[in-house]
Amino acid sequence: MIDYFALALTHALLALAAWRMLHRADLDHEEPMDSPAPPPPPSEPPARTKPRLQVRPRA
Repeated sequence: MIDYFALALTHALLALAAWRMLHRADLDHEEPMDSPAPPPPPSEPPARTKPRLQVRPRA
């Protein structure tokens, strides 16, 4: 048989923990981000190390 007291107690403690976490002051405050760094200049594409395989039609 289910122990209703244990079930109610665990659910109440979970609800209390959720309530306390949702009402924390630091959840509503975010530090401003620094200005993003400019993207790096485009570089040359990497050189291929292997030649590509080419499919030839059958004769």
